[in-house]
Amino acid sequence: MKTTTFILNFLFFGIIGYSQIETKIITVDLSKPHEGSISSTNNFKWLSAKSKEMISIQLVNGNPLKYDYKIDTKNISLHNNDESEVSEIKKSVADNNLKQFYKAKLTTPLLQNIIDSNSKLITAINSLNATVDVTYEILKLKNTISKDDFENDRESYIDKAKNNSILIFELIMDLEQLKGDTKYSTVNKMLHETKEKAEKSINNIINKFYTIDLDIYTLPIDIQGQNIDAIEFKLQRFDKETKEEDVNFASKPYNIWIKGGLKIDVSAGIFFSSVYDHEFDKKDDLNTPGNKIITLKNRGDYDFAFGSTVNTYIRMNSWVVPSINFGAALTANQKFQFLLGVGAILGKQERIIFTTGLAMGKVERIADSYSVGGSYNLGDSGTIPTQTQFKFGHFFGITYNLSKVKKISLEKGIE
Repeated sequence: MKTTTFILNFLFFGIIGYSQIETKIITVDLSKPHEGSISSTNNFKWLSAKSKEMISIQLVNGNPLKYDYKIDTKNISLHNNDESEVSEIKKSVADNNLKQFYKAKLTTPLLQNIIDSNSKLITAINSLNATVDVTYEILKLKNTISKDDFENDRESYIDKAKNNSILIFELIMDLEQLKGDTKYSTVNKMLHETKEKAEKSINNIINKFYTIDLDIYTLPIDIQGQNIDAIEFKLQRFDKETKEEDVNFASKPYNIWIKGGLKIDVSAGIFFSSVYDHEFDKKDDLNTPGNKIITLKNRGDYDFAFGSTVNTYIRMNSWVVPSINFGAALTANQKFQFLLGVGAILGKQERIIFTTGLAMGKVERIADSYSVGGSYNLGDSGTIPTQTQFKFGHFFGITYNLSKVKKISLEKGIE
């Protein structure tokens, strides 16, 4: 029983592990001096991804405060959707949590001291808000920002804002000891206005510095089973205020070449085949009056033909890719031949294929009862008897790929 359970567990988790699909991350670095530079997690010559991988595009070192980024026509948000850190900050300044910092005064506080402390606190909040806004505006002026540019500042700002919340909470609790005072209602309203101001200060810091995520990924793109060569996308940058596009930014589209998996293309061109019709001539036999000696015309070793092949190959990250080719060609004598061979595909965008292999087809040969060099009475017509035979030979050729580079656009899908 234990053995059976072990085998079932092994098969179950083995299948799960085997079915896991890896995601290839294509990173676009938006920082100077290489704005729009692009890289991936491998060291191959071409920017590429395996056919079995899902593809995700990552933008780093941008400035979402100054620019809007788009891939094709889709907006890319560089703001963090994870609210856990924000929730923790808000939770830490909730009234129930602030009670732990409050210690009731041993003596009854003076109302005027509460009013004076509130005035100082308002000044502190206004000063903090001004500092936060200045830092934010400075960040907006940069083409790129990193966490190092604001992480220490935001921690300092949020600590000060939390401390302001603690102070106003303490003043409100102190005021509760003076409920009998005639000015209680007026001062209480004043303190709650300051409390609201302190809460807005915290929210301002959160919105400006805690919702920015400088590392953004697009949703993974599934390319499995697609008979494509590349994924193409265009990165655009727009000024956040004017909405105008920076046309000099990454003006050319990026191509992510797919490697691995079978690809099928069609090409056409010229072939040279050793399978061709024999042509015969005749001359008088001086030894036998009325007879003709059959001779073979010298047409060389090859005949030419025009045709097309289907090229099947494994996508590789290279200028030269081996292939298996099959197709058909039409000879100068209007006869079809079938071709099967191997080839080398040269190029990426424009492709030339050199191919060689087995050629087969029907050709004309001298009839079985006759032979080249023999003397025969060919009758009044003088026609040399021939017959059709199916022959094998070899060929070589050069073709041009008729299929354009097939791409998946992130906007338009397969083109």
